[in-house]
Amino acid sequence: MSCHSEQLDEVEALQAIYHEDVEILCDDEGSVSLVVHIHPDLAQKLLLRVEVTAETPVTEGDPKGGYAEAPNVMEMARRKVAGSAAPAKPALARSESGQHVSHAEAELQHLPPLRLQLKLPADYPSSSPPTFQLASSWLDVDVLSVLCESLDQKWLEAEGSPIIFTWAEALRYEVPEAIGTGPVVLRAPGDGSDQRARSECTSEPMQTLLDLLLYDKCRGLDLWKQQQHLCNICFSEQPGSQFIHLGECSHAFCRTCVTAMASLHVTEGSIAELLCPEPSCRADFSSQALAEVLEEEQYERWHGLKLQRVLVSELEGVVFCPRCEEGGRETPVLPDEAVENEPPVARCGRCEYVFCSKCSGLYHGRDPCLHPEERAQQAAMRRLQGACGVAEKRKLQREATKGYLVCVSEGEDLPLIDAAGYATEDQDPILAGDSVKAVHAGVPERITASTLWEAQRDNICNLGQVLLESPRPISIRFRRGNATQAANRLKERRLMEELLTLKEIARESQVCPNCHVRVQRSAGCNHMTCTRCRTHFCYRCGKKLDPEMPYNHFSATGCTTFDTEEVRRMAMQQRDRQGQGFIDVELERLREEFGEQRDLFAQFERQRPGVRPERAVRLGRRNIADRLRNGEVQCPSCGQWNGCLE
Repeated sequence: MSCHSEQLDEVEALQAIYHEDVEILCDDEGSVSLVVHIHPDLAQKLLLRVEVTAETPVTEGDPKGGYAEAPNVMEMARRKVAGSAAPAKPALARSESGQHVSHAEAELQHLPPLRLQLKLPADYPSSSPPTFQLASSWLDVDVLSVLCESLDQKWLEAEGSPIIFTWAEALRYEVPEAIGTGPVVLRAPGDGSDQRARSECTSEPMQTLLDLLLYDKCRGLDLWKQQQHLCNICFSEQPGSQFIHLGECSHAFCRTCVTAMASLHVTEGSIAELLCPEPSCRADFSSQALAEVLEEEQYERWHGLKLQRVLVSELEGVVFCPRCEEGGRETPVLPDEAVENEPPVARCGRCEYVFCSKCSGLYHGRDPCLHPEERAQQAAMRRLQGACGVAEKRKLQREATKGYLVCVSEGEDLPLIDAAGYATEDQDPILAGDSVKAVHAGVPERITASTLWEAQRDNICNLGQVLLESPRPISIRFRRGNATQAANRLKERRLMEELLTLKEIARESQVCPNCHVRVQRSAGCNHMTCTRCRTHFCYRCGKKLDPEMPYNHFSATGCTTFDTEEVRRMAMQQRDRQGQGFIDVELERLREEFGEQRDLFAQFERQRPGVRPERAVRLGRRNIADRLRNGEVQCPSCGQWNGCLE
């Protein structure tokens, strides 16, 4: 009797229950076969143990013999699986034969599934049970044989009924019962009496334990990603799949927050601030976490900054080529040995740039190191040497031939043009010396057909009148002068803008004494911490401070903890926050509760015995005149009269 349809119904039901844990190998009639992966249901963490036996001779003078510890498997696992818990030191024991046994233990919450491979005969489930094979990558043959006998017994109890679901659920709950509550000792695979039981443990129990640790970590992470979690940065709930684990600690935050934080610090070069946002943790970001959230260019920048920090901290005297840094590359250079009365010279092996290792400027021999502004000027000139690339030179050449349009809208000033039609000064994008070739009505994108003035057609004397009287907007067509001269003037203008910017930065900032990055204080005291290298220094004199006791510097030197301007700013801010604003709010509350004080005083005056209302008014007017003659003034808020202080 064929039961093929009933078998397929049972397999379909199993797929609906166990999903991807059911794998169909064949569904032909009479040879239906499948594999069911069964995850043991552990109510609590399971302790696994590896026993390593070693022959250790008794050393002379040591009656107990020398104990050799087994390899620390948990230390190996921590290097392989980030974030695993640190166990106790391996326990040591000694057998009567003189052998020494070391135990390596680990607690696991998730174990690899057992694999139940089934083949359904044609008369299943009416009369014959499925043939099966039970395999495990961590259980030994003896335990698997006991489980196989349990499956046989369950078939005898339910003969004639579908049994696969019953077997799967029994294995889920019976595996923890079969191994018990004590430590499970991992052993090398051996031969058993039941051929259906197959142990797939490796010949090295230590390797088996490492594999189990890796599986436990990955399985726990998969389950964690399926749950909702709260991001402690933006306080939004998202599924775990949208979170990023920082790697060096167990904390995780949503991808949006981690990406924004990493991009900000990498862009600003403050990679020392790439720490776990949890105040009690402050662990570093791992490279794997950064690779997940940063773009390739940003990741390369982070890698270069990280390499620079490591080299500077580990190799004494190493410097970085300033020319390569300006080109976006990090080239470490080890300076030559210093000659007497001369600073050490550094030669970049990549760009052949020779510079002073102390000030990073052009090598100056026995001359004193350059002033920071002079070094900034050299750096600006190096950056602008290639400012006009091939594409920009072609653009200038095209503008010298065909010209370019400049729009003047309503209310905007005209460019400064002399009587001969030439620009007299630089005004982006106009360069001094560019000539006017035509004036059109309308904006450059929508120029009308009429040309208001053209150099080849009209008199140059009419250009000024056309520019002044033509309705706005108008578009003026300029033509560059010599392309080479235009490129040089453009380079000079950019250099001037760069120098003015650097001068302003230097005026409002201080140089870090360690990494030489300029740091600008926005508020607070003169104790500064460089966001790039975490160096503590004084904002007034620029000297390094002791990280443990930074404020000792201010008591031992003439530097003040707070500048006078900063104290005034903080006092004014405090007064605005808690002073006049608070008083105004409190007065408004009192007025709402009791009314105006002048009304209260008038009420008290009217209530005086023996005083008529009209007399009270006259008395009030006379009192006001007397008070004014005496130099008293009335409070504009409450109406109270007050004498003036001398």
